[in-house]
Amino acid sequence: MRYDVIVVGAGPAGSTTARECAERGLSVLLLDKAEFPRDKPCGGGITVRALRLLPFSIESVVERVITDVYLTHKQGSGFSRRSDDHLVSMTQRRNFDMLLLEKALEAGVTLKERATVRHVSRDATSVDISTDDETFTASVLVAADGANGKTAQMSGIEQNFWQQIALEGNITPLGGMPEEWQTCFGLDVGSVPGGYGWVFPKGDHLNVGIGGWRYVGPGLRNSLNNLAKFHGFESENMWGLRGHYLTIRKPDSPLVDGNVALVGDAAGLVDPMSDEGIYSSIWSGQTAARNIADYIGGETADLLNYKREIESELVPELNISLRFHDLFQLNPGLFMWAEKHTSLVWALARRILRGDQTYVNVMLTHNAAGNLIDFLSDLVRVTPFLQRRSGLRDPALPQRFFVRGNAQT
Repeated sequence: MRYDVIVVGAGPAGSTTARECAERGLSVLLLDKAEFPRDKPCGGGITVRALRLLPFSIESVVERVITDVYLTHKQGSGFSRRSDDHLVSMTQRRNFDMLLLEKALEAGVTLKERATVRHVSRDATSVDISTDDETFTASVLVAADGANGKTAQMSGIEQNFWQQIALEGNITPLGGMPEEWQTCFGLDVGSVPGGYGWVFPKGDHLNVGIGGWRYVGPGLRNSLNNLAKFHGFESENMWGLRGHYLTIRKPDSPLVDGNVALVGDAAGLVDPMSDEGIYSSIWSGQTAARNIADYIGGETADLLNYKREIESELVPELNISLRFHDLFQLNPGLFMWAEKHTSLVWALARRILRGDQTYVNVMLTHNAAGNLIDFLSDLVRVTPFLQRRSGLRDPALPQRFFVRGNAQT
């Protein structure tokens, strides 16, 4: 059977793309190798910034609303920061993803579960997708199958990512949720290169995890045990232990190739500073759907407008986040000291979590500080000693100060 669009992967990026294509009158097939509801490794924190993109409420799947954070450095003494505003909604991905999928089905999307893509063939006007027992044809293919997806590769597209790795588990506290975690999540920095540890409270349990650059993987189990014990939990009581990769896009990694578009984690659109990917998944899905509808409707000759929009609006945010990440990882303890005495970092983080401010706006508003951040992050990327201090083994190319000519922001 032929469709206008085939979307592979029914996570936030895929369900959003499929729903918004269907709402524009396109015929859409959504394929996923799992059967829903299905679980997915993820902390399950949905920022207010991401919620503002959705045209519907997710209240039915929210287990806890977060306003505060407890910050520690290398599992030492910490301090709290509070907000009068809602910052993050805690949910479980099996429930959140199921809600997004239900909205896609209500819009008229056709779903095929337990449908693992085995082969992709395409020409200039069509794409054929083969599963174990069926073949489908469409004008456009959307790869939305996440960090471990193979759809882009099977389509002949070579992705280019930095990879991080995380390990997480769950703790069910005896006697119910401790008072200190009712509206607060925990962040521990400096324990692993390139990442952080977290404690995310859900309805009746806590999600505890830690992650960093991919090379820290062999030591993550011990690091996770230490984090759980630091917060007063027995690591032996941890359940649902699982690991997962996070993909951070390198500047030359493709977003579009002919009639194939990449969205969400499959495109490497994870925020490097926070490792949060749901905002970018929803944003890229909406942008892809709008441009796919224009292409199929004959208003544009190709899908390159999707690439242009991502590179002009979303990629600059991710690039600046990467610079912040480079500098933060250079000396997390210094930033923690500064935050403890000024609260400047929390004030900025709170506005970004809510979508009241962007990374780009921060750089434009504080031009002198922005130039200093650019210079220092470039310095980290070209100086071996600073690379090691930041935990970088495959640093990004300099953006401005140590290259000739004007580099892409």
